[in-house]
Amino acid sequence: MVIGVTSRKIIMLNGKTGEQIPLALEFEPDGTLIVADALSDVPRFVHRIGFDRFPTDELVYKAISGALGAPHEPVPCRDRTVELDDSALAGLSKMPVDIFDNVYLDEVENEALVLCVDIRNFSSFLCAHEEETVFALIKDFTSNFLSCVNQYGCACSYYKLMGDGAIVIWDKTTENTAREALLVFDSYIDFANESLFRPYEGLGLAGALVTEKVFKYEISAETSQLKYRDYVGYGINLACRLQCLARKDQLAINGKLAATGLVPFVPAPGGKRGADLCMLKGLKEEDCRELLLYNPISR
Repeated sequence: MVIGVTSRKIIMLNGKTGEQIPLALEFEPDGTLIVADALSDVPRFVHRIGFDRFPTDELVYKAISGALGAPHEPVPCRDRTVELDDSALAGLSKMPVDIFDNVYLDEVENEALVLCVDIRNFSSFLCAHEEETVFALIKDFTSNFLSCVNQYGCACSYYKLMGDGAIVIWDKTTENTAREALLVFDSYIDFANESLFRPYEGLGLAGALVTEKVFKYEISAETSQLKYRDYVGYGINLACRLQCLARKDQLAINGKLAATGLVPFVPAPGGKRGADLCMLKGLKEEDCRELLLYNPISR
């Protein structure tokens, strides 16, 4: 539609004289279209146009032509902008694809905090349910997780949704960022168990939270202003590996994070999962000694 959510100014071209007229447009709650002069602080003219249904672009242009007394056509706008509030901008700037000038290149974070979460038994769920059910669940999972991150993980620097999982990164490990990461995990566990996964037996959420080094980079597309940003590094590898050993409702952590004292933890019960650490690829020796689990009870 020509009437956008935030951009309500257009330029109309008089087909007879060639004059270009900037107009301000606004729909009132009852559907009446207000057309006013956009050049002056006090409009030189204001027209009120009623419609019996929500109009198409063609009907809007025809009505404007009638109000102005001559055939007019819209002038294509080359600089279409979208106005967003601060919270929306903050959320978008943390996604992998960006359209804003929030550039980071070749940065290294030695003590980044990386949260990786994943749905348990999702493969079995895929085999047992029709496409509509799978789509409904995955959409609910990702949209609600995104809302959870935006609400409780305000200080995070980046997040990526990956179907039945997600990664959230904070550039620094501090008391505040650790509290945010645990709040995101705890809040979503409660929501998933009480609502999202309740109709589907066996589904659950698990994850890992680690403090480690990551590298930040960004590339720009040659023919557009879109920018792709991402993180790589041992911290991401470690979080993704450790989460495989966490069971439903569990959050694995690494020794480096445990040493900060910011996350209450206990050793995983039994020796098998500790031994499984040695089977994971790409882990440093110090990360294969013992599987540690977040212990919210000791808060």
